[in-house]
Amino acid sequence: MKKVWIILLILVATALVAFAVYKYFNQANSVTLIKVEEDIEETNGLMYLEDLDLDTMMLGKWQHVSDTGWYRTYTMEPAGDGYYWGREWNTTEDITEEDLIPYGNGWFKWKKEGNEVIEIHMTDNHIAAIPHEYKMLKLSNQEMRYKEAADADKQQFNKVQLN
Repeated sequence: MKKVWIILLILVATALVAFAVYKYFNQANSVTLIKVEEDIEETNGLMYLEDLDLDTMMLGKWQHVSDTGWYRTYTMEPAGDGYYWGREWNTTEDITEEDLIPYGNGWFKWKKEGNEVIEIHMTDNHIAAIPHEYKMLKLSNQEMRYKEAADADKQQFNKVQLN
């Protein structure tokens, strides 16, 4: 009978150790959050963004909040050197997504590193590529807010829900 209790005690101890190891690794693999000091009125100075190399929340079609003809699309189509392709157009200027020449004017390469987004906007002749660096202020499945590093103006987009 003593051997049964010893075996049972060993099994319980092993289960407790396995559970503790599982909990430790589960916490170690959780998403790391970084603080961004923006949008003070909403969060008392702190916003949290998931610290991901490529944040899949950016993928899809976005519409500007106030300039409702301004659209952006972020894709996973590789553009080389860790960049992906995106497109930008403004229907108030009579430009639609279909009007864009592939990989020319209106197209851009993008990558996200933490709360920094780097975009390289293309020209039709492919001679010039115009870099832009943005600081992401807020990113969720419905809303994206950023500002250009050299500019104080903030831009806000809402995700376009596809039917």
